[in-house]
Amino acid sequence: MFRDLARSVSLTSSRSVPTALPSDRIAGLLDRLDDPRDRLMVALVAIYALLPGQLAHLRRTDLDRSKGRLRLRRAGRMDHVIYLDVFTLGLATAWELQRHQRWPDSSNPHFFVTRNTAVDDSGPPISAGVVQLLFQRVGLPAGRLRVDRIVDEARLSADPVRLMDLFGLSNLSATR
Repeated sequence: MFRDLARSVSLTSSRSVPTALPSDRIAGLLDRLDDPRDRLMVALVAIYALLPGQLAHLRRTDLDRSKGRLRLRRAGRMDHVIYLDVFTLGLATAWELQRHQRWPDSSNPHFFVTRNTAVDDSGPPISAGVVQLLFQRVGLPAGRLRVDRIVDEARLSADPVRLMDLFGLSNLSATR
C-alpha cells in the first residue's frame, strides 16, 4: 500500500543544446568596430551576456568604475551586479570620455546615448533599433551571441548556481 510503483520508471527527454558559434565568427568582432560605444555594447553582450534591452536601459550611475562593478536593474527582481574585467573597464572609460567630449552638457541619465537622445531634455534611452543595427553591422544577432556565451560557460562548469551568479539567470533557465 505504501509502495511507490512509479519509482522505477524513468523518462528520458532529449533537449537540444544550442551549437556554439564558430570561433572565427567571434574572433575579431571588436576589431571591426571603431566607435567606443559600439565596442562596449558588443563586449557587454559577448562577455557578460547582457540583453539588448538591458544595454538600452543602463544608467550612468549603474557603472562604478572604482570598484569595477556594473549594476543591472531588473523590474520585480533583485538587481544583478556584474564585476567587469580590466578590458571592459577600459572600453567603458573610452566611451565615457567620448560621450563627455561630444555632449558635455548632456543631462540624459542613460549610459548609452545617440546624437538624438543625448540632447533630449526628457532623457530617453536609446532605441532597440540602434542596438539591432549595431549587431546587424557586426553580422551576429545579439541574442545568438548571448546564448553562445551562456552555453560556453555551462559547458565549462555545468553548475547552475554559477550560471545564476554570472549572468543573473533564473533557477529554471540556469538548470535548463
